Amino acid sequence: MKADEARILAESWVTHLEAERKSPHTILTYTAGLNAYIRWCERESLAVDLAPAPVEKFMASLFDGGAEAATVLSRQRGVRRFSAWLAGETEKPDKLGRMKPPKLDEKIPPFVDEGQMAALLATCKTRSFNDVRDRAIISLMADTMTRAAELLDLKRDDVNVRQRTAVVERGKGGKGRVTAFSAQTARDLDRYIRARAPRRLAGEPWLWLPVKRSHEPRLTYGGLYTALRRRALRADPPFRLHPHMLRSTGAISFRRKGGQVTSLMALGGWSDIAMVQRYIRAAENDLAIEEARRLFDGDTP
Repeated sequence: MKADEARILAESWVTHLEAERKSPHTILTYTAGLNAYIRWCERESLAVDLAPAPVEKFMASLFDGGAEAATVLSRQRGVRRFSAWLAGETEKPDKLGRMKPPKLDEKIPPFVDEGQMAALLATCKTRSFNDVRDRAIISLMADTMTRAAELLDLKRDDVNVRQRTAVVERGKGGKGRVTAFSAQTARDLDRYIRARAPRRLAGEPWLWLPVKRSHEPRLTYGGLYTALRRRALRADPPFRLHPHMLRSTGAISFRRKGGQVTSLMALGGWSDIAMVQRYIRAAENDLAIEEARRLFDGDTP
């Protein structure tokens, strides 16, 4: 098919994804992969063919351009999801149905270590609304391992400070759960909720309000990303931070403290143990380093 035809069909695909209640982030990821493939076909003067050979060439071009395996996998997944949908709509075979994904490198996921976390929280030490809100966000994300979209969808009544629980009404895949947080995070949330009460948008159901006047009644992903990024750059020493790193931080910390894998999966909203293996490995690697240091120093118990 021609590129313009593919783009028109992509609009219908998005409508179907929304009807399936896919999250905005999932839809964005899928369409980013398809759009990248369409643009590549245009540059190569090729038709948008949903077949293994051209898709493999597209993937090879991504690798040649320096893309990580995870990025190539994400792009391929978008094309494959579109191909599967179109095959169902046209009642024709899905040529990409048996295409294998690229093998991912087993990297330790980026996370915030204890020193960085202390430096990050040190940037939120005043009682200004901005500082109080951001400290509560950082603490809650690290404790509960919520995804950015889940955090932003929290409503005021979803959080029980006294019981130290938060209800995620709709997580990834449409699954809800109840997660828990520490007494220190409860204190940070209590301060935020009190600081929130006199704000202009306090009547809105959303828990997290924007700092400045906005046409949005709640904090957006762009606002969350910017707030965390700026905090990390103001830390001493500065470092790079994006929201998902706090989810990784919570998972690794929970496991390091001896938390059970099943509990980790329940609290973090994982349904497949393969998804948490890298956090388990990271925690075990961290504990191994600590043990090695004790042995090297002769400080065995």
